Amino acid sequence: MIHRSIWLWAMLLGSFACAQGTVTAEIDTLFNYEFESLKNKHQKKILIDQGHNTIYSVPSGKTTAREMFRIMETDGFHIQFTDQRLDSAQLSETVPDLLILHGMPNNKTILKSKGTEEVLYTSPLENIEVESIAKYVNNGGSLLLFLSHFPGGSGALPLLEAFSVKFRDGYAYHNQYHTTKKKGICGHFTMNVANGMLNLNHPVFTSSIDKKTMPASVRFYCGAAVFRNPEDEILPFPNNTVNYTKATTSKFRMEEASDDYAGMIGFQYGNGRVIICTDQGIFRSLDLFIDDEKIAVTIHDTETDNAGLLVNVLRWLTKLQ
Repeated sequence: MIHRSIWLWAMLLGSFACAQGTVTAEIDTLFNYEFESLKNKHQKKILIDQGHNTIYSVPSGKTTAREMFRIMETDGFHIQFTDQRLDSAQLSETVPDLLILHGMPNNKTILKSKGTEEVLYTSPLENIEVESIAKYVNNGGSLLLFLSHFPGGSGALPLLEAFSVKFRDGYAYHNQYHTTKKKGICGHFTMNVANGMLNLNHPVFTSSIDKKTMPASVRFYCGAAVFRNPEDEILPFPNNTVNYTKATTSKFRMEEASDDYAGMIGFQYGNGRVIICTDQGIFRSLDLFIDDEKIAVTIHDTETDNAGLLVNVLRWLTKLQ
């Protein structure tokens, strides 16, 4: 098969690319996760937002997630994309079992006045959308939300606040567990039970109907920090993890450390379920090239089990387990 090269500034992690210089990526076309499918055993529907400024608002976004979509279809899920406003009318019309928002950067407006220039970041979510999504989940639907990064990463903040989720925009990092040669802007973690970063006691795993899909480890690359309740943590960060952002006027780093940060959380909300992940690439099929270092991002990483994590996430959210 032919690999296609793309420039990240056009489609992925724009602020990361600016901080690191020129970053390129290659789409993996070979990885194929084998598992026992539930196809023909259910009629679950997945609705994916492409109307806001998310990953799927551009055609290349779907290509980079090709294995994620293949796994969904192989497991029997019907996938539908929408560019409509996510209000009660749209959700009632499509009646999805799962709503996916994959990346939710802020809208960016440049404000100019008397020789000065400022940036105004605002959430792309309307109040009616936040209320409608919360009601949809409360009434039995489910939400899978992937967050974006500083400086425009808090586009989903109104929705997070609706679900009582605390968010620290920026980049989670821990020197002891950093697993790449580069000590730069993004923390790269290998998460497993031994280092406390994979919580197999979470219902997403304890309810698993296929133990062969249980991940032994997960690759997590470049995430912000969220926290809610300790029992919600699926991929907790280590104690004393630092979440940091660059100051807007200098190279100075603004840092905050906590023992309660997580990269992925999942919880019940009313009659529905929610999973929030701060790594946009955790289920995508990209190899990054940063100063000639190749970094798998990430579902096809042969040393970890992100594909198995995806299967369990989808089945738990859609109440197949």
